Amino acid sequence: MIHGKLLDSLRQWIERMRRFFSASIRNKIIMPYLVLTFIVALVGIYVVTRLVVTSVDERLTNQLLEAGRVVSDLMARKEIEHIQKARTIGYARGVAEALVEGRHTDLLDLVTVEVYNQGVECFILADRNGQAVVHLLRQADGSYRPIAEPLDLSQLQIVNALLEANDLSIPARRGLAFHPASQRYYYVTAVPVGLNRQLVAVALVGTSLETLLRHFKDTALADVIIYLDGGRAVDATFAFAEQEEERPALLETLAIPHTLYENALRTRGNTEISSITVRGRHYRAANGPLSIGNDTLGVFAVALPLNFLIETNVATRNTYALIFTLGMGSVILVGYWISQHITRPIRKLVSTSQAVAEGDLRQRTGVVSNDEVGILAESFDKMTERLAERTYKLEETLGRMQAILSSMNDGVILEDTEGNLLPLNAAASQLLEEMAENFMLGPLRELSTDVRREGNAASSRRRFEVGNKVISAQSAAVRTEDGRHLGSVLVLRDVTAEVEAERLKDQFITHVSHELRTPLTAIKGYNDLLLAGAGGELNESMRGFLEVIGRNADDLIAMVSELLDFSEMEASGHLGMIKRPMDMRAVAEEVAEEWRPRMAEKGLTFQVELPPELPLLNGDARRLRWAVLHLVRNALQYTPAGGTVTLRLSEQNGHVVLDVTDTGIGIAEEDQERLFTRFYRVTNMPPEDVRGLGVGLYLTRAIVEAHGGEIRVTSRVGAGSTFSIVLPVHQE
Repeated sequence: MIHGKLLDSLRQWIERMRRFFSASIRNKIIMPYLVLTFIVALVGIYVVTRLVVTSVDERLTNQLLEAGRVVSDLMARKEIEHIQKARTIGYARGVAEALVEGRHTDLLDLVTVEVYNQGVECFILADRNGQAVVHLLRQADGSYRPIAEPLDLSQLQIVNALLEANDLSIPARRGLAFHPASQRYYYVTAVPVGLNRQLVAVALVGTSLETLLRHFKDTALADVIIYLDGGRAVDATFAFAEQEEERPALLETLAIPHTLYENALRTRGNTEISSITVRGRHYRAANGPLSIGNDTLGVFAVALPLNFLIETNVATRNTYALIFTLGMGSVILVGYWISQHITRPIRKLVSTSQAVAEGDLRQRTGVVSNDEVGILAESFDKMTERLAERTYKLEETLGRMQAILSSMNDGVILEDTEGNLLPLNAAASQLLEEMAENFMLGPLRELSTDVRREGNAASSRRRFEVGNKVISAQSAAVRTEDGRHLGSVLVLRDVTAEVEAERLKDQFITHVSHELRTPLTAIKGYNDLLLAGAGGELNESMRGFLEVIGRNADDLIAMVSELLDFSEMEASGHLGMIKRPMDMRAVAEEVAEEWRPRMAEKGLTFQVELPPELPLLNGDARRLRWAVLHLVRNALQYTPAGGTVTLRLSEQNGHVVLDVTDTGIGIAEEDQERLFTRFYRVTNMPPEDVRGLGVGLYLTRAIVEAHGGEIRVTSRVGAGSTFSIVLPVHQE
């Protein structure tokens, strides 16, 4: 009976407390605040008395273990770096071929360049018999010294394992080795090198322990020791070990017992902790296996001085308990005072936020105070004000965009991420209706596609023919500032009239070119007959006049030929060619002989640099001759008297390269971007000084690209230009 009354009383008390703390926001704040503060105080007392007051020895051990993990991670990264550099050097262009063909001088040159670029300290390339054919060692000044003494690596385990396996897919091997030339220990990684899927060599990349340990110390913030041969110390990072004459004696004192060395080799997961003394200073050392992959190379140790951590005074339990008790009481009082000030403005915040949520953006809280609630209220008022301003600007921008789109003659369509099309103006709706009507007259046919990239955004221009209409469609992706894709915007334009004008222009050019060729051929033929004496003896003046007529007739015939080639390519999309194996030197010599008199007549120095032999090309000699002739003619036209024009042939990386270099007026950067477009001519020279139609470079690029090559230009205004044609050699 009494027990039941007590339970009822307890339930009533709990219910009263629940009602009290849920009656107002102030009580809701106080209750969890009080409970959390009490819990935090208890946890704080426990942490201070049980966890924070730990021994210096334990913290030092934790620091050592962390340093050991850092060293292991650095060794793994160095292994990856070794493998990458060994493969980059061993598989560099021409290295394996030079080794197999016995071209040791070329091999040394190729490897030296790659080793210098990779910044390797030691590099050895061993052949199939394990004999070092290239042996490079970096000096203190950064240069590389070839080691000429013979070196047999066939008995070296990491090399022998790769040679016996004779498998390019076998993983790399690594080890620690003493280098007799530099008197240093090196960490070496061996990688197989193949040619045509056959093992031909082994590439070894080495980094001195001195370099590795210095990097380990800077990163792990601890001294590092490397042990080999049952516990012998081979290198260390102690500051007083950097004097060479003291190193041997110091390393002897750092040696560890054989049993400790063997235990460390077998350690997996746990680290052997030991104490060492170096020159009177006491250190705590953590020993572990120096392992890379499945290979254990030796034992390493990280060491920290015993005074590495500062000794702190341990506070008593009662002192910290008193401090946390006083703090808890102060926090409760402050929390109660804060709750009194929070509850009053919160109601105003609630009512104002409800009004704003319903769309009344004119409401403001009117709360003014310097505490967090006041800042929150002020921020809320500013947010509401900015929201109202942004809503007005969005409405204004939307209206302006609608007005702009409505005034455009081009149709604008938005395609969402699901492929739905939404016309954004009346022009788009009209164009879509016209396309639907014309679709009955003929199927949709794509005429051309042009994809362009500006920065990180890509856009495409496409032309479609629908019945009697030609529509240009330009599309671009719509993305937010954070890169999220929202769809695509399409701009449609009726270009039927423009396309028809282009067709008429091309037809006119073709017709005029054919009509001009016959009279020009007649003029050229009769002029040659007169020069040959068919009309009687000529005096010097008459001969000079006829020669001028002949040169101008040649220029006109060349222009007509350009127009005919241009018309052919525009009509068919390509130039008709007859390709066969040919020597580019013959083409260059023929062009040089033809243009040498004109160069001399203008007062230019014409230099021709041809190698004694070149590999053959698979090409159309007539078309390539025209391309070279046009580049030489351009150089003559754009180089003032007294300048120099150079025609040069060379072989580079399996390609034949023809360079035409002049010391002329040069080409501005803005002109270089449009230099190879049709009917375009540079603007930095009077038009009466240069003759031409502006399609020569356009056709030259078409000829070069039809041969699988490329044309390049480098130029600077006032310093001349260089046009380069790069063509692949003939493959049997």
